[in-house]
Amino acid sequence: MNTQTHCRDLAYILAPSYTGSTLLTFLLAKHKDIATIGELKATARGDLSAYSCSCGALQRECSFWKEVTAQMQKLGTSFTLEDFGTHFRSTSPLSDRLLRASVRGGLFELVRNTILGLLPGSRRCLQGILERNQQLIEIVCKLQGGRVFLDGSKDPIRLRHLHLADRWNIKVLYLIRDGRGAANSYMRHYHVPMATAAREWRLTHRECDRVIGELSDDTYIRVHYEDLCAKPRATLGSIYAFLGLEPDLDDVRLSVLQQHILGNEMRLRSVEEIKLDEKWKSVLAPEDIRVFERVAGRYNHALRYG
Repeated sequence: MNTQTHCRDLAYILAPSYTGSTLLTFLLAKHKDIATIGELKATARGDLSAYSCSCGALQRECSFWKEVTAQMQKLGTSFTLEDFGTHFRSTSPLSDRLLRASVRGGLFELVRNTILGLLPGSRRCLQGILERNQQLIEIVCKLQGGRVFLDGSKDPIRLRHLHLADRWNIKVLYLIRDGRGAANSYMRHYHVPMATAAREWRLTHRECDRVIGELSDDTYIRVHYEDLCAKPRATLGSIYAFLGLEPDLDDVRLSVLQQHILGNEMRLRSVEEIKLDEKWKSVLAPEDIRVFERVAGRYNHALRYG
């Protein structure tokens, strides 16, 4: 456990894709003591010339992002909106494989840690990425006035790198959703069959569980998407207490246009009412349900869904 009391508090959303991380990010972003840009890894933004910040402006034209860029460059970094340098990857094939490989069992992780620590090039690459993350986190917290930084990147391996770095006081929000809903969204977004979507959901959850297994019990909390939608004030209250923050529950709508959040298309919506998305119940074919049960049903049941 991190014993450096001066470290920045960092809340990390851990989850498979299509679990409700953008919704949770938007709701938590309303708290005055939380600073966030959504997904700090800043990947999958596509054509940046057409990518909009959640404030409504194109990211390249957003005054907030112009200031972030200026502040980062003052530190002597090569930060650009095209490449934040915060994603754990490398131009070296070996380092890239080590940094990006999924979270696995103890022996593999021991080998990964050993090689990353012994190879000078891999070690420098990892430390450089960690330093870039730390610089950007501090700048965003300064600009937004937040004490806790929220990273909504979701990725298990990213969390593991951040945790092992021992640079932050990390609290994990393990976001869980009925796998049938997550798989339905995944298969329709990527145009893949249910077997592929269910397998991806199951494997990512296993990665999440492996990372959680390395954490102490007081550093993570499980948050169910369905509870967040049905009981937003109570769920957010539990999260704020977990993060050591005062309740800030006057407004749980999603209209946070003054925030500057990266992520999926939901970042551009202004929703007055939180609604539980259970479209899967009406759109999934019976065969898709049977396939999901065969591939991932046992795991889904263990998460309380049946």
